[in-house]
Amino acid sequence: MGKSVLLLIESSRGYGRDCLLGVAKFVRSHGGWNVLNIERGLTERLPRVLKSWHGDGVLARIENASIAKAIAKLDVPTVDMRGTFPPEGGAMFDTDPTAVGKMAADHFLELGFRNFAFCGYPGIDFSDRREAAFCRYLDMKGWEAVAYKPSIAPRKQLDVLNWEARGEFETAAIAEWLLKLRSPLAVFACNDIRGRQVIEACNHAEISVPEKVAVLGVDDDKVVCELSIPALSSIRPNTLRIGFEAATMLEQLMNGESPPPNVIQIPPTGISQRLSSEISAVEDDDIANALQIIRSRACQGIKVHDLVEEVAISRSSLERRFRDTVGRSPAAEIERIRMNRAKLLLTETDYNLDKIAQLTGHGSASQLSASFKRATAVTPGFYRAQQGTERQI
Repeated sequence: MGKSVLLLIESSRGYGRDCLLGVAKFVRSHGGWNVLNIERGLTERLPRVLKSWHGDGVLARIENASIAKAIAKLDVPTVDMRGTFPPEGGAMFDTDPTAVGKMAADHFLELGFRNFAFCGYPGIDFSDRREAAFCRYLDMKGWEAVAYKPSIAPRKQLDVLNWEARGEFETAAIAEWLLKLRSPLAVFACNDIRGRQVIEACNHAEISVPEKVAVLGVDDDKVVCELSIPALSSIRPNTLRIGFEAATMLEQLMNGESPPPNVIQIPPTGISQRLSSEISAVEDDDIANALQIIRSRACQGIKVHDLVEEVAISRSSLERRFRDTVGRSPAAEIERIRMNRAKLLLTETDYNLDKIAQLTGHGSASQLSASFKRATAVTPGFYRAQQGTERQI
C-alpha cells in the first residue's frame, strides 16, 4: 500500500497551481503515493475532518501561524513551499529573494533606467525580503531605490491577503507617491497583485505606463498580469521545480532521512516581458529614438548604418552617445535583443533553427548558431534541451 500524502496548496493562484503541477510530475514519475488534495484558497482554515486523518506526510504552503499549528498537530513529515513557517522536523522551499531582486534590478538597468522604486507590503515577510534584495543590489551598483510606505503599516505576521485587498483602496496614495518621484521611473512590485495596483495608480493619475513609469511584478500569474492595463511584466518563479523538489524531499523525510537545516532557495527562470516594461529609459531624445527603433526592428535585420540614417546623426556621435547612455554599442544592443528573442523561441516553441534565424534577423541557422554560442557559450540545441529539462521539473 502506498504512502498517504496530504496536499494543502492553494489552487486559487498561478503560483500554487504550478507547484501542484510539479508535485503531479513527481507522483507520475515515481508512484507509490495516495494523494489527498484539499481544494482551498490561501489562508483558508483546515477542514475539521483532517483531525481524524492518519497519513504519512504533508506538502503545504503555510500562510499563517494558525495553519502551521494545525499542520504540526498532524505529527507527520511536512514540507512547506512558502518559506515563512518552518515545520518542526520538516523542510522549506522558497523562490530565492536575492535572485529575484537582482533579476529585477538588472532588467531595469539594461533598459537604461536610473530612477528606481519598490512598492510592496511593508511588514509582510516575502515583500520585505524582496525589497531588501532589490535595494541592496542597486546600492552595490551605485544606485538608490525609494520604497513606498503606506500610512498604516501591517501588524507583524498579518495575512498578506488582507493587505492585497487593502491595496485596492490605496490607488490615490500610491499615485501621490509616484508623482513625487523623478521619471522615467522603474517600479519593482513585490508580486503581481501589487504590480497591478501600481498600474492602476498610474492610470488614476494619468501617468503613462511604460513611458513615464515602467512596472515589474513577480510570480507571472498570467490572469493577474493580463488583467492589468497595460499588461504587467513579471518575474517567472520556477514553481514546477519547487513542487517537484518538495515532493522529492517529502519522500526522503518519510523514508527516515534528516531534513536540511536551511530553507532551500530556488532561483526564478526569467522575466515574461509585457507592455508595462517594454521601454528604454533615457533622457537623450536621439538615443531614446534609436532604442525604440532597435526594439521594434532588431529582429528584422536592421543594421547600425540603417539606424544612423533614421536617427539622422553621425555614426560617431551615435556610437559615443549610445555608449555614454546605455553602456554598450548600438550593434551590441541589436544583438542583445536578437539573442533574447532567440532564447524565448528556443524555450517556448518547437521551431527549427532556420525558422528561428528568420524570426531573429539572422541570415541562416549557421549564423544564428555562431552568434548564439558567442553570446552564451552554449549551442542553441544545448540551451533548448537545458530549458526543456527545467520546465519539465
